[in-house]
Amino acid sequence: MNWRNRWTFWALVTFVLLLISIPSVEWVTALRDYAAVAGDWTPSPLKPTQTTFTPREGRREPAEIPELVPFEFKHRAPKAKSVELVGDFNAWKPGLFKMLRRGDGAWTLVVPLRPGRHKYLFLEDGRSVADPSADAADGPQGRRVSARTVR
Repeated sequence: MNWRNRWTFWALVTFVLLLISIPSVEWVTALRDYAAVAGDWTPSPLKPTQTTFTPREGRREPAEIPELVPFEFKHRAPKAKSVELVGDFNAWKPGLFKMLRRGDGAWTLVVPLRPGRHKYLFLEDGRSVADPSADAADGPQGRRVSARTVR
């Protein structure tokens, strides 16, 4: 190997090492700068805050929370793949109360409700079905729905 090839080789090796080391030097410099700034930094002290409470006029005691009563809904649909419960207690939104199938083809669900009259429907595979064992009532959009009184 002649001297020109040797100088070319070592110059190329030096150039590659410089290219590799420049980002490393930049990282080390950036970390040193960050450590210098972070070392002198102290958090500011927390300032106390004030809270005030203004009671509502004419109300001195906390409002009574209505008691919820567990109520069991039952629906017989042996051929149904899914049954859901919708009513005034869940804003008639499907998908919130899915009923569970029992072995005899009946579907059940226990829902905590406030005492009073509640209107509802069963969604049997997406189709609205009224409860035959309950009273009929007028529901949203003029539909006939089922109604039960919870005590």
